Amino acid sequence: MKDFPWTLRTAVWWWSVSAAALLVLAAATFGNAQAENATGPAGLFALSVFLLFLGLVVGYGAWHLFRGRLAGRGLLTTFGLIAGLPLLFRGPRLSSMAVALLAGVVLLWLPPSLRHFKAQAAAARAQRKAARKAAGTAR
Repeated sequence: MKDFPWTLRTAVWWWSVSAAALLVLAAATFGNAQAENATGPAGLFALSVFLLFLGLVVGYGAWHLFRGRLAGRGLLTTFGLIAGLPLLFRGPRLSSMAVALLAGVVLLWLPPSLRHFKAQAAAARAQRKAARKAAGTAR
């Protein structure tokens, strides 16, 4: 991580904390589901499974980002936009969560981060172009 720009170091920290928060929230929701009697723990249990899944996905993306891989940026950008933009318009309580997700996305697309991933993005583009060219000549 020594050669990472400050934006990526901050983004790794930001998304790791987000993953940990989702996992803690999943555990708390699961605990609440177990504490409830038979009146309705199924919804809380489903929510805890969903939060666990989201926490693992964000953690997986943060791990890829920590390793300096372009896949982490793509996964976390997709997650941040899909989850953050709708939450932005759901009221003041959820808008703070949306701002946190979108701030994490912005960190991934600032110029120092773009410079860091430039070589990987160019290699991925060249690989896709070669695959299209090979598929086009095979017909």
